[in-house]
Amino acid sequence: MTCDMSTLKEMAASLNLSVMAVSKALRDAPDISVTTKARVQAEAHRRNYIPNRAAQNLRLRRTGLIGVVVPQINHTYYSNLVWGVERQAEALGLQVLLGSSLDRAENEMREVKKMIARQVETLLLVPAVRWQHRLATLELVRTSSIPTILLDAYPAGAENFPRVSWVVSDDKRGGQLATEHLLELGHREILFLAGPNGSSSSAGRFSGYQKALAAAGVSYSDSRVFLADKDIDSGRKAMGQALSEKAPFTAVVAHNDSVAIGAADTLFQQGFSIPNDVSIVGFGDGVLAENFRVPLTTVRVPQTEMGEMAVRLALDLQKGSPVQPRQLPVEIIVRASTKKVT
Repeated sequence: MTCDMSTLKEMAASLNLSVMAVSKALRDAPDISVTTKARVQAEAHRRNYIPNRAAQNLRLRRTGLIGVVVPQINHTYYSNLVWGVERQAEALGLQVLLGSSLDRAENEMREVKKMIARQVETLLLVPAVRWQHRLATLELVRTSSIPTILLDAYPAGAENFPRVSWVVSDDKRGGQLATEHLLELGHREILFLAGPNGSSSSAGRFSGYQKALAAAGVSYSDSRVFLADKDIDSGRKAMGQALSEKAPFTAVVAHNDSVAIGAADTLFQQGFSIPNDVSIVGFGDGVLAENFRVPLTTVRVPQTEMGEMAVRLALDLQKGSPVQPRQLPVEIIVRASTKKVT
C-alpha cells in the first residue's frame, strides 16, 4: 500500500479536488459540503483507504489514546464496561489501551504508570478501593495532570481532585430495591454481605439496605452484617462466617452477583435449598446472574452505558469543561433465587 500522503494525492487528482479538501472531508470537517464528503468517502472505500491515525495525531500533537484499567478483563461485568468504552471511543476516532489490576493496589499503580508512559490523554479507572490506599492512584494521576473518570465506585476524598470525576450506579437505590423486594416477600431476617471498606458502592448499597429496613419497621442489627469483598470466594467465606455465628436469617442481600453466587455455593454445600430455605439477591446483572444454576434475582446496572458515559465525561474534562459526577438508574430483576415466605 502506498503511503498516506501519496494516496491522498491520488484521490485528490481523481476527484479534481485539493489534497487539503480531501483530508478535511475524511476528517468530517464542517467547512466541507456533504456532497463533497460523500464523493471522498466513496473514493476512499473504492481504494480500501485507511487513514493513518498515528500520523494525524502526531501532527496534532495528540495520541488519541484512552487508558482503561479494570480489575478483571475476563469478568463479564467489567467486559461490558469496556465494551461501552470501546464503542464510544470508536465513534469518536479514539483508541483504547486496556490494563487489568486484578483488584490489587500495587497492580493498579503499575498499570496506571504504563498508561502515563504511553501518553494516554484520558484515564478511565475501576478503582481497587480499600481504606489503606484509597487515594494513592489519584495522587499519581494528579501529578500527571491526566483527566480521570472513575467507574462503578470512587473512594472518599475523590472530590478533592480537580481533574477527577466519576460515573456510578445509584447504589443506595439499588440496595434499597433489593431489600424492599425481600421485605415484600415476607422476609424479616435479612443478612447483608457487604463489599470492601472505603468504596462508595459498598457504602451506598449498605445505606439502601438500612433505609428499606427502617421504612418497613424492621430493626437493624449488626449481627446480620458480614464483610465480604467483590469476588465469589469472599461470598463463600462471608456466608460461612454467618452460618458459624448462627445468625438467624431467611434471606440475603449481597454486595454483587459474585458475592451472591459464592454465598449460594456455601449454602448448597451445607444442604440449604435456594429459594425454598433462603432467598438471595445480587447486584450487577451480568451473565453469571442469569445463568447461575438458580437464576439470580439481582439489581441491574447499565454497564455498557456506564462505559460510554465515562468516555464522554473524560473528554469534557480534557477540554476543561466542568464535569459533575453522574449516577445511573438501576432496576430490580426478579428471577428464581427469591421466594415468598411460607
